[in-house]
Amino acid sequence: MGELYAHLLGREHTVVWLRDGYEAMERIDAGRPDLIMLDIMLPWVSGAQLLHELATYRDTATIPVILFSAAIPDTLDEETLRAYGVVAALDKTIVKPSQVLQAVKGALRSTHAEL
Repeated sequence: MGELYAHLLGREHTVVWLRDGYEAMERIDAGRPDLIMLDIMLPWVSGAQLLHELATYRDTATIPVILFSAAIPDTLDEETLRAYGVVAALDKTIVKPSQVLQAVKGALRSTHAEL
C-alpha cells in the first residue's frame, strides 16, 4: 500500500517512502520534510514513538503529520494527536485515494500559509 501511495503522491510532490521508524528518524534528521505521513505500526520504532520523538525537538515539532494507519491506539485521542502535530488521521483500510490527496494538499496549504 505504501508503494501505491508513494507513486500516487509522487505525481505532484517529492516523496520519500521509508519502511521503518529508524529510517524515518535518520531521514528527518538529514533534512526537514514539509509533511510526514505516518503509520502507527512500524517495525523497530513505532509511529507513536516517532511522534513523541518529533515533538521533543523545536525544529521537528512543527512538521505536520498525517496518520495513515489501520490501528490508532485509544491512548492517542484527538487532543493528544493535535499536540503531536497530527493534522489528519486516516484509516488506511477504508480511505479513498482522493481523500489522501485532499488531506495532503490541505496540510501543505496550511503549512505554507503559516510561513
